[in-house]
Amino acid sequence: MELQNVEFKARVADLDSIEDKLKGVELILDGVYKQVDTYYNVPIGRVKLREYDEYSSLIYYNRVNGEEAKSSDVIYYKHEKDAALGAILELQFGIKVKVSKVRKVLKYKNVSIHLDQVDGLGCFVEVEACNIAVEEGVDLKQQCDYFFNLMELTKEDLVAVSYSDLILQLNKK
Repeated sequence: MELQNVEFKARVADLDSIEDKLKGVELILDGVYKQVDTYYNVPIGRVKLREYDEYSSLIYYNRVNGEEAKSSDVIYYKHEKDAALGAILELQFGIKVKVSKVRKVLKYKNVSIHLDQVDGLGCFVEVEACNIAVEEGVDLKQQCDYFFNLMELTKEDLVAVSYSDLILQLNKK
């Protein structure tokens, strides 16, 4: 499935205060997941295998790093867990980095809000507005901006890179 996403990520002091700021919005709890994302060394974009519960997703995405809400092209394939897929990917590309997190997913229409506790990095919020099942004329960036303002985030809170990049930066120190 090919998707168009507009998203931003911000570092936050704690996730409870973010949830408090979202109380006025009719959000649906999608779930709380312990996820492990394995990133592979690929020549274009990013490829990660996300594993949680009995599920697994192979995700390709390509975007320019930047702090502002940014667009990304995504191909997403959800399937049952199968160790063979991870073994093939590791043999063909090699593992770049693994990222472990606990993610609480809240949904509002076509917008997903991820409240993440990332091992070794701390607390983050990600907001993703997706073009799937969206009404004609809906501006995905405006949706991201709405939640950015609602959560009282600042430009200084924004993170320009993926969790994988942050983990790699930490490992270089």
